[in-house]
Amino acid sequence: MNVLLSCSGGMSSSLIAEAIKDEAEKNGITAVVDATGTEEVGDDLNNGSYDVVLLAPQAVYRKDAIEAEAKDHGVPFIMIPRDLYNPLGGPKLLELIQAELN
Repeated sequence: MNVLLSCSGGMSSSLIAEAIKDEAEKNGITAVVDATGTEEVGDDLNNGSYDVVLLAPQAVYRKDAIEAEAKDHGVPFIMIPRDLYNPLGGPKLLELIQAELN
């Protein structure tokens, strides 16, 4: 499973990326979670193969653009709920991703 996780600058998302990867590993799922800034999502989608795009809640102001970019690339989009955007949210985020992909 290849996940593109975007936040405003691509920095806070690294903790969330690790939480998702750790939870996936616990469940026997191989996951690659790339953290990126909102301005790089289009380039990342052009240069990589992703199964889903996640957007951090603090970047809601870019939701429409990121969602459209994901749609243009045929990739599902998930807006991360504010209460799950923390390192303890890994299990629920993985559930959201799996539900979207199934």
